[in-house]
Amino acid sequence: MINILLIEDDLDLQEIIKFYLEQENKYKVTVAHSAEDALQLVDTEIFNIILCDIMLPGMDGINLCAQLRRAIYCPIIFISCLADEDNIIHALKMGGDDYIVKPFSYKLLIAHIEANLRRTDQSRPRGERLLCVEDFILDTHEHTIDANGQRHYLSPTEYEILYYMMNNPNTILDMEEIYQYIWHRPSYGDTRTITVHISNLRKKLELDSSKPRYIKTVRNLGYIFCPDPE
Repeated sequence: MINILLIEDDLDLQEIIKFYLEQENKYKVTVAHSAEDALQLVDTEIFNIILCDIMLPGMDGINLCAQLRRAIYCPIIFISCLADEDNIIHALKMGGDDYIVKPFSYKLLIAHIEANLRRTDQSRPRGERLLCVEDFILDTHEHTIDANGQRHYLSPTEYEILYYMMNNPNTILDMEEIYQYIWHRPSYGDTRTITVHISNLRKKLELDSSKPRYIKTVRNLGYIFCPDPE
């Protein structure tokens, strides 16, 4: 049974989402009405995936996500009526893995959940625990990266992107290629989420993220991981 934490203060929407997901007979849905409720639940239960509204009473969903990311690894999908690009980008930068705009269909929600769960399965340890490329050490068990003398925890999407790049150093990877590796489906031209996660990775890997030396943008082509730029 896949354990889902639904953080949503709209009682009607809670019931609808819980009903449709549990009707699949493979999801168990636990509901939290606020950020405070959610923080208590993650201390006592293990969840496979989290669905989180943004406009919650008290602490909002984005700040909650940033706090959850300090302790948990599972995918976090935002579900929100806020459809503007700035909110979506901010939510992803703060640790979200995916974003669905309300209203959404039940089938779309299931598709997003399954895609994120596939990525979690895919990111489980593969062979050797440590992937070492030059001075970068990726721990495939703990999902951490050692860079520039510091250790950083990675979100599921950050981990997948970096794992792919470290296995293809000094190779130009276009955004569509990265997107399909992560989500196993075409992007249909919407690769903004890759840009956001690359920005987050640069903050963890680069000495100066505004002047990247390791993850470089190749104009009109994509990105290249240069572990030894000198």
